[in-house]
Amino acid sequence: MHTIRSLIVDDEKFSRVSLKKLLKPYSQIEIVDEAADGVQAIEKIEASKPDLVFLDIQMPGLNGFEVLRALTIKPKPQVIFVTAFDQYAVKAFEVNAIDYLLKPIDEARLQQAIGKLNDNGRAIAEEYEKIRQFILHMEQPKYSLPHIPLRRGRRIVLMNPADIHYLRSEQGVTIVVTQSGEYWASYPLAEMEGILDPQIFFRTHRSTIINLNRIKEIVPAQSGVYDVYLNDTARTCVPLSRDRARVLRERYNF
Repeated sequence: MHTIRSLIVDDEKFSRVSLKKLLKPYSQIEIVDEAADGVQAIEKIEASKPDLVFLDIQMPGLNGFEVLRALTIKPKPQVIFVTAFDQYAVKAFEVNAIDYLLKPIDEARLQQAIGKLNDNGRAIAEEYEKIRQFILHMEQPKYSLPHIPLRRGRRIVLMNPADIHYLRSEQGVTIVVTQSGEYWASYPLAEMEGILDPQIFFRTHRSTIINLNRIKEIVPAQSGVYDVYLNDTARTCVPLSRDRARVLRERYNF
């Protein structure tokens, strides 16, 4: 029987211990590690590359959805969400055929979820895309998001959006420039635009988003295009396209 290397993510120690006890009868499930918060989860999943993750959704800091979106490893692990969501949200899981366990975990439901796991212990691309689309649907814009997970080398940093100067996309990678230097985000620029507060962050160009509080001056360039200079020490200049300039002019009446 194929061994399924598994990792448990839950901020409550009691819940992790309880799930491990429930999993003991399943000899094919090998618990390789556990994590108590979102940042730790990302680090441990990417380090141990498990076949399966039991992923709590409601955690302080980064929730389970944000953990899954931030993962960069390939192939992706299979995921069984663990949730205390209300019945409306659970219905959304069922409609989208996403595996979940409702707290407190029912043994029969656990058996059913494990029985549906792929023999190869890995999520196929179609399944992961289904999960990704489900996450985008479930997560409403959270403009009060207190921290955003950013990366520098092997480090994961929870950044206060107020400390972000601007974001740019380079060859599909989202670079985030902050007071403490450059980081990169796991999310495409378009998704970052949906996460950040639209009253503070503005898309100036298809490849650039700026923090409006960091603008020093806006200088006309040519044919309705502008250069936007930021108030950082590098006096960064970012382009403001003609279409986006029209939107910004309406906001600031210039």
